[in-house]
Amino acid sequence: MHGLNWNDVHYCLAVIREGSVTGAAKHLGVNHTTVSRRISALEKRLNAPLFDRSTSGWLVTPLGESILPNLEQMAEAAQAIERGVYADRQELSGTLRITAVDVCIQRILLPGLKDFAEQYPNIDVELLASGESLDLSVHAADIAFRNTNNPPPDVVGTKFADLHYGVYARRDVWAAYQQGDDNVGAVSWMLDGNARPGWLQQSYPSMPVRYRSNSLNVVYDLVQQGHGIAELPCSMGNSHPELVAVPAKGVSEPTGFWLLSHIDLRTTARIRIFRDFMLEYIQPFVARLENRSP
Repeated sequence: MHGLNWNDVHYCLAVIREGSVTGAAKHLGVNHTTVSRRISALEKRLNAPLFDRSTSGWLVTPLGESILPNLEQMAEAAQAIERGVYADRQELSGTLRITAVDVCIQRILLPGLKDFAEQYPNIDVELLASGESLDLSVHAADIAFRNTNNPPPDVVGTKFADLHYGVYARRDVWAAYQQGDDNVGAVSWMLDGNARPGWLQQSYPSMPVRYRSNSLNVVYDLVQQGHGIAELPCSMGNSHPELVAVPAKGVSEPTGFWLLSHIDLRTTARIRIFRDFMLEYIQPFVARLENRSP
C-alpha cells in the first residue's frame, strides 16, 4: 500500500462530518465529483471500502468507523502543523535587536543585513554598536555577536570562526622603522589601560605608544593612515594592499566569533531565521577571518 494522501483523508472526514458528499463539497467549496474522486482514490490506496454507496446516500462501513479515530488524529496533526507555521510566520515581524562592536557591524553584518531585510521586510532591525556585554536575559538585545572563548552559561549560540590576529603597519611606516626612524610608534587599545600590549612588550619594547583608542575602526584607520603600528584582526589587516604583517611575538591568541542569544529565545522564529541566514552568509568569509586566505 502506498502512503496516504492527506488531501484524500481530508475529503473523507468532510463527508463523515457533513453527512453527505453534497454537504462535504459545499463545506470544502469544491464540486461533488471532486469529493467522490478523492474518496475513491483513498479506498484504492487502502484496498478497502470506507463507504457503502446507495441511492439514499453514503454510509460509513465498519472498517471506516474503526479507522475514524486514526483519521481524526491525522487531521489534528495536520492542523497543528498549520497552526505552528502560521504562528511562526506571525513572529517574522517586529523588532530584532542586535548588538556587536562597530567594526563587526560595518565590515561583516551590513552587507548581509541588506539581503536579510529584502527577504524579511516585516522585521525591523536595531543595531547597537557596543562592546559591552549587554544582558540578553532582560532583552537589552536579542542577539549578540561577540569575540569570546567562554560564552556566558545562560546563552546559546553558534561559533562562526576563530578570529586570528596579527601586527600590521603601512609599508612606508614599516620601512621607516626598519631604517631607524624613532618617530614610529604603536597604537594600542584603551582597554589595556596603561599596560603595554604583549606584542609590543615582547617584540618592540623600546617603541613608544603614540595613540590609544577604544574603537577597532579608529585603530585600523590610524594604522592605514600611517600613524603607527597596531595589532589587528587578520581579516582587517589583510584587507588593505598598503598594509603589511609585521613579525611579532606575543600576539593575542585566536578568539571565537559567536552569535549568541538567551536560551529562552532560541526557538523564536525571527531569531532562528536570522541565525540560519547569517550562518549561511558568513561561511564564504570564514577562511579570511581565520587568516587562511587573503
